[in-house]
Amino acid sequence: MKYFNASATMRVAVAAFWLISVVALRAPAQQMASVSEDVVAYPEIIVHNGKIVTMDDVSFGLNTKIGTTAEAMAIRDGRIQLVGTNARVLAMAGPNTQKYDLKGRMVMPGIIDSHTHIHNNELNNWLNDHPEAVRAISSSIKVVGKTDAELEKGTTLAVQEYVKSSPVGRWAFVEVGGGGGAGTTPGVAFLAQKKYTKAMLDRIAPNHPIMLTAHPSYVINTAGIEGIKKLYGSNFSQDAAGIDADGRVRGTAPQYGRGLVIDNYFNTRVPELAQIVEEGLAKNAAVGITTFVSHLMGQRFLDAFNHLARADRMPIRFAYTHWYGLAAGYPDPENFYRRMGDMAGMGTPYFWQAGVGLGSIDSGPPRFCSSMEAPKAIKDMEFCQNAEGSPMFKATKTAIANYQRVNVGHAYADKGVEYFMDSIDAAMKENSAITLDYIKSRRLTTDHCGFYPSIEQLPRMGKFGMYISCGGNVLSRSFFWIGDTKYPKIYIKRIAPIKSAIEHGVVPSVENEAGVVGLSARTYFYGAVPFITRKNEMGNDVSPEEAVDRNTLLKMMTSWPARYVMKEDVIGTLEKGKYADFLVLSGDFLTTPVDQLAAIHPLMTVVGGKVRVLRAEYATELGRQPVGPQIEFNNKMRYVDGE
Repeated sequence: MKYFNASATMRVAVAAFWLISVVALRAPAQQMASVSEDVVAYPEIIVHNGKIVTMDDVSFGLNTKIGTTAEAMAIRDGRIQLVGTNARVLAMAGPNTQKYDLKGRMVMPGIIDSHTHIHNNELNNWLNDHPEAVRAISSSIKVVGKTDAELEKGTTLAVQEYVKSSPVGRWAFVEVGGGGGAGTTPGVAFLAQKKYTKAMLDRIAPNHPIMLTAHPSYVINTAGIEGIKKLYGSNFSQDAAGIDADGRVRGTAPQYGRGLVIDNYFNTRVPELAQIVEEGLAKNAAVGITTFVSHLMGQRFLDAFNHLARADRMPIRFAYTHWYGLAAGYPDPENFYRRMGDMAGMGTPYFWQAGVGLGSIDSGPPRFCSSMEAPKAIKDMEFCQNAEGSPMFKATKTAIANYQRVNVGHAYADKGVEYFMDSIDAAMKENSAITLDYIKSRRLTTDHCGFYPSIEQLPRMGKFGMYISCGGNVLSRSFFWIGDTKYPKIYIKRIAPIKSAIEHGVVPSVENEAGVVGLSARTYFYGAVPFITRKNEMGNDVSPEEAVDRNTLLKMMTSWPARYVMKEDVIGTLEKGKYADFLVLSGDFLTTPVDQLAAIHPLMTVVGGKVRVLRAEYATELGRQPVGPQIEFNNKMRYVDGE
């Protein structure tokens, strides 16, 4: 009994001790809770004495305000700790806080590019410097000529010589008549108009895989199709891949050219590919891109990005679109997307899936899908990859009906976009849970704006709450196709009609495919300013009534594309708690004369609170060492055309 009494006494004593301890500790804890956060956790970085344009007014429309402008900003743990006055923010500094005097310069949120192929561009640059990698699996041949007869003769002789000197099964990519790009070289029409076909290639190269290229026209032979099957599986579907009976490859052709290099040469070299990609991302941070969107072509790219993300080596953020269910000729794309499930948003803060890409619904001019009138020779070169009943139409409908967000990987003209919206309607009929409100919440997207939206289809796009990614380069690229022997002048109104899109509730964002070549690049603003001036590279006025103001253009590069990538809660504006992604600019975008805006470039790029780039001229002012790639900005460079 005494034993139990002693134990009871002990329990009471212990309980009393803990009660006294808790009471004693509670008061300091309560006092600490009332202490300002800047005392509890000093900022790692402070930028001050500047014009910090937060873009925290995210309202949609024309000529809207951009929000708060502040003097200073504090950053800790990769996020913004406080935005405010110099006095308030500098008072937060601790003994190890790094301070950057902005000297009155403008700061803006990092640029979110809604369509650019940074990794593809950097790999192309690398391959130019390492031809041995290409030679390991294929050969590149150029055929010159201006007339059909010259191109036919040159192609035949080049392929015959290649067959004689190369082992069976080795690939050759034959650039015909200048290779294309903007669709203006003689090889484009030559291949598109079936002047050289699969049957002609098969006769002279029955056992060597050959692809003739003049972007956006491509022709592949039977051995080439068999080579793709070997790479992607024997159940490869020629129809799903968009290869017609004459061997003409439609919008997804670049998948095979790049994919063959990536998925063969880099199959056992993923870390090396990751290093190439990392360098390309860092160079684009120097241009001002802190987040970008692109599709992934080549399976090893996905592995390379995962390699970087797992090792915390991503210099900028990447919202990728999944392109594999249809682009590589999967034989049953509907079933693929029926089983895939909604993965949009899944990933890390630096690498996540933006949605399903599905490939290209068309290609570049004149190999696109339009309702525009033109001479027969031009219209015969057009094609529609996603017409009702096509594998792409069915796959798109099925993906949407099964709750997937669709980001169209490539669209250039209006009719293909119309078919895309038809597939949305078909998905809503197939699944009653896919309501109009649901469709709006998914923010379905298309890109390029080469010859769309038409004024007639804008109300429908607005009804669906669509987002469009548009590049200033189309004011040059599309304008070339306006003329008496091409598309009538009335269709100038369809070239990136940004203002009309906004008026109809369609949300635009900026894409810029200028790319970085070595350590040279055009400034990002060079490709964006045409939306203010509506002048192309040749000085032509392109629908000046579609011009937007500076505030709108800044929103098209920041807060609006943040919604495009479904991350507006953490990027796109400079607000407390959001990721510290921002640029220190060489000039004030809001006050610099319009004719000088294109020269503005970042002096410092910060992503997730880390200084990714500090240019030498600004570093010298600060008494610091430069950081990251030192890009030479050259606005005389030619655009690097995308797909």
